[in-house]
Formats: sequence, structure tokens, C-alpha cells
Amino acid sequence: MSNKKQGINFNPFIVMACMVIACAAASYVIAPGAYDRETIDGVTRVLADSYHPVDRTPVTLFQIFKSLPEGLTATANMMFVVMLIGGVVQIYSDTGVMAAAINSVLNVKKVSSEAIISLIMIAFFVIGGILGWSEQIIPFVPIVISLTLALGYDSLVGMAISGFACLISFAVGPFNVYTVGTSHTIAELPMFSGWQLRICALLVICALSLFWVLRYARKIKKDPSKSLMADVDTSDLRIPTDISDVLNTPKTLSLVVLAISFAVVIYGLLNLGWSYTEMGAVFMMGGIVVALLNRVAPTACVNMILKGMRGAMEGALIIGAARAVQVTMSYGGIIDPIVHGLSTMMQSSSQYLTSCVMFIMNFFINMLIPSGSGQATAVMPIMVPLADMLGITRQTAVLAFQFGDGISNTFWFSNGTLLIYCALAKLSLKKWYKFILPLHGIFVLVEFVFLYIAVATGYGPF
Repeated sequence: MSNKKQGINFNPFIVMACMVIACAAASYVIAPGAYDRETIDGVTRVLADSYHPVDRTPVTLFQIFKSLPEGLTATANMMFVVMLIGGVVQIYSDTGVMAAAINSVLNVKKVSSEAIISLIMIAFFVIGGILGWSEQIIPFVPIVISLTLALGYDSLVGMAISGFACLISFAVGPFNVYTVGTSHTIAELPMFSGWQLRICALLVICALSLFWVLRYARKIKKDPSKSLMADVDTSDLRIPTDISDVLNTPKTLSLVVLAISFAVVIYGLLNLGWSYTEMGAVFMMGGIVVALLNRVAPTACVNMILKGMRGAMEGALIIGAARAVQVTMSYGGIIDPIVHGLSTMMQSSSQYLTSCVMFIMNFFINMLIPSGSGQATAVMPIMVPLADMLGITRQTAVLAFQFGDGISNTFWFSNGTLLIYCALAKLSLKKWYKFILPLHGIFVLVEFVFLYIAVATGYGPF
């Protein structure tokens, strides 16, 4: 996620540095101990009754600084694929493919205004929930806001059917590279396994969001005085759309290439044992085909990829910085003592209650680490053995993490992307919270239900 802030600055790199220092300090205080582990069929598991004391290994100052390059090296595969995908996204953006797709929805004729905003919101649900995009759609948000103003709605509706739609669908995306992909790598789960339940969660969350936005849009269309933006001058937000971005044959074929690329990646991940390397290769092939279809010169294509990679570099580096936290905990031998302490505290709790606690913990951690992949890298090394100890499937632990991290993206003031969306709509956080908090309560209840289903069904494969 983007980390640009307004007001309070929770720079994720500073947060990670503080966590590294805290873990190093804890290595001098926490009583050292360790579990024995066994590896069966390539999956390493903790032996529940094997906890025993070990020698203390306090983290040195040199190891604190050493943890960062080790973290970057250990996560290089994920980091570079994230950057490559950012480069491919830039090709779709700079060739006007995505703008043309959005304009084609905006220019739908002979349908009601409610149908138009519903189609737009569904389109952004797909972009966020299936493609895993969020800050990438920032350039399109002003266009959508301008359209909703022209249709007689307010700027909040425009932000909700575009930016919010992406954020909330990203939260439960079944094939989210940044949250699910990173978590599955750490948990040693087959990549994107268990997607069926996450698809159901995505459909329910999106349906609730669409209902909530349409309810508000219908109310203010009938009585504009009930708009939360009634006291805000948004007349300058009306902008003309770029008519040059039309869905012609090359751009239509480009969207087909994107769909095929995504389908091939999902098939490979689910059936061929693919990982990040193959994923990056397929998307790169698709990006080059799109560049050829749109007659982009080789040098221009390379420049687009490099531009996109530079834009994605900060998010990629967060993954490595987060791994530095895990490296420091390993140096100091504090992962197992933390797992032992948490499992002892929660051993009398039900598996369902434990999964809910995992969800709540990640909800609040996301305030400090607004990067989904960064948070996964930081917390999953603790959540995976904790799930093993408490009899919860690793897949359920991943689901609890994804829900906790993702749903709070539309809530925490430390989420730079949310703040950008609000700024584009001239929407204050106070007004945003007034609009979203009741729906947030419903989301939490829904996700508790899905966690119950996960626990009750032994959501797996393990």
C-alpha cells in the first residue's frame, strides 16, 4: 500500500526499525526456550510438548544492522516480483488500457444513474479483489468523482464506488499477491489454496458495500441536503474525461491478455506448484504483448517498466524490512518463547475465540504497519506456530490475518491510500467515519462468521 500520510506520520520503515530494536532488547529479558520441529512432506511443524530451555543468545548491535540486508536477501524473490508486477501495471496505465476500460463503463448509455454507479463499483471490486490493485487506481478516482457529481450525487459517492471499492475488495481478495501470497509462502501452504471460502467472503463484503453505497446515494439524490458533503464546495472537482482513451481493438485485446495472464497464473499456482517466479514471468510476458499491441517502442516499453518498478519499490522494500524483524527474533531466540507464552494464555480458549483474537490483533497492528505484505512478513512467523500449537489450521490463521489487515485499510488514519482518496473527494475523516463506521461493524460481524466457518470446517488443506 502507499505510505503517503497527512497529519500523523506512521512511516513503516521507522516502525520496522523500532520493532527490530524492541526485539533485540527483548532478547536480553525474555527467558530463552525453544520447541523441537519436524518436517513431513515439506511442511515444518512445531512439536507441541517439546518446549525446553536453551542458552540465551542476546542480539548484538552488529546483528541489528545485519538484520536488514539479511531480510532483503531472504525476501528478494517476493520483492522483485512485486516490482515487476508494478512495471507491468505501468504498461497498462501508460498505454491508456485501464483508462479506456474505465471510460467505457463511465460512458454507458440508456441506463439509470444507479445502474451506472453500480457498474462502476463492480468494476472496481474486480480490480481490487481479483487483481489486488489499490493505489494504482488513484488517477481514475477524480474522473469517477466528476461523473458522480454530474449524475447528481456527491463526491463521497464517487470516492466510495472507486477508491473504497478497491480497498474493501483488496481486504478479502482470494488471490491477493500481497497478503495471501506472502502469508502462504511463510505458512508453507499451497499458493492461493482455500480460495473458495475467500471468494464467498469477497462476494458477501462487496454485496454489503454496494447496498450501503446505493442506500446513501439514493437518499441524497432524493434530498441533497442530507449529503455529508452538503457544506463543502466540490464544484472544482468536475473535470472532463479524456475522450482519447477509448476501448479500441488494441486496448480490448490488451484486456483479454490481462485476463488470460491472470487465469494462467491462477491455474499454475493451484495446479502446477508455481510460485512468485513463474507468476512474475507470466505477467511480464503479458505486459510485453500489450506493449506490442499498442505499438509501444522497445525503449518506451522498458522505460514504462522501470517507472512502474520505481513506484513499487517502496512497497517491495517494506517486505524486506519486515523480514528484518523476523531475522532479529531468530537471532535472539524469542519467537518460540513468544509463541509459548501466547499459547499458554490461550490454551483454555476455544479455537474459534483464538481465531477471533488473531483477527483483532492484526486489525490494530495494521495501524502501525499499513503494508499488507509487510505486516504478513512481520506477524505470520508467530501466527503459524501459534496456530499449530492451538489446533487451528494454518489456513484459518492466514484468513484471520487477511481479514484483520485488510478490513482496517478503510479505517486507520495511518493508511496513506485512504487519505489520498479522501483528499481527492475533499472528504474529511470525520465525515468518512460517519459514513463508514456502521458498515464497519457489519463487516466485523461477517468476518467473525467466516472465521467460525473456517474453524468448524477445518479450513485447509492444513
